Amino acid sequence: MSPRTYISNTLTGRLALVGGSAFAADGVLQLMHPQTQSESKVVGIAGHLNIAFFIAGMILTAPAFIALARTVTSRAGAQAAWAAAAGVTVLAVVSMSSLIHGSDYPIFVPVAIVTNAAWLLGSIVLGVILQRRRAVPALVAIGLPLSWIATIPLAHLGGGLISGSYWMMVGYLFASDAIRRRQPQTMTPVQA
Repeated sequence: MSPRTYISNTLTGRLALVGGSAFAADGVLQLMHPQTQSESKVVGIAGHLNIAFFIAGMILTAPAFIALARTVTSRAGAQAAWAAAAGVTVLAVVSMSSLIHGSDYPIFVPVAIVTNAAWLLGSIVLGVILQRRRAVPALVAIGLPLSWIATIPLAHLGGGLISGSYWMMVGYLFASDAIRRRQPQTMTPVQA
């Protein structure tokens, strides 16, 4: 059994639904209590909740990248999905240190640059492959890199509401079995 098959689409969908809810809660919190006073310090309970929702959203949606790659039989798609999933997971782990410490460690910025690049580039490549092969609805493929834009650059404007909605949609599609794993094509002998 390969590592790509450990989490079922139903479980992936449920995780993405909860992760999308966390991103949406983060978006609402950003609108109500903006954290723009200090980019590297966690300010008050709202700041801690903001980072906690952000971390939860990233960890819970990471398996969805792998599940999306399973809808196509593409090595490039699988590599892009793993890059994006690794990017969000490592960013979540580094963000945990900021949550606990109350501010970013000096290592945060270089790690955040690399992990965000992996997340964005992996999302772009995977989204293009998904769209070209028509493996998923167009909104899912196109929305994949757009969810990064909503989550990161638009975070202070409540972008989590957009990315949360996207991940809840993806979660629903997986949980309801509307998105299925692509089965390898096998040749069957023709009976004469």
